[in-house]
Amino acid sequence: MESRKSPRFAVQLPLWFSETERAEGGTILNISREGCMVTVEQVATPPAYVHLDMQLWEEQEPVHVELAAVRWSSDTRVGLEFIKLTPEQRDRLSSFMGMLERSSSL
Repeated sequence: MESRKSPRFAVQLPLWFSETERAEGGTILNISREGCMVTVEQVATPPAYVHLDMQLWEEQEPVHVELAAVRWSSDTRVGLEFIKLTPEQRDRLSSFMGMLERSSSL
């Protein structure tokens, strides 16, 4: 079995994604530095590429992922790999993940 590059953390956070101009809402169920698993009503099937906006903090702008790949899908869940983020957005994601990593080690 292949091991993960970085740990995943269980969360319940809103996200919006789009394959085209129409955005769909969903919930992030777990997240890592490389990707996330989400639950959505309209499931994209691989191979597909989407744009994401993840609301990681309540009072800040969402983290924008310019390009994410759908790696697997089931009835209402999708596994996404983050492919392209700007350096600023990557730093914001990294900061959030660092917070999760520190809180899990307490």
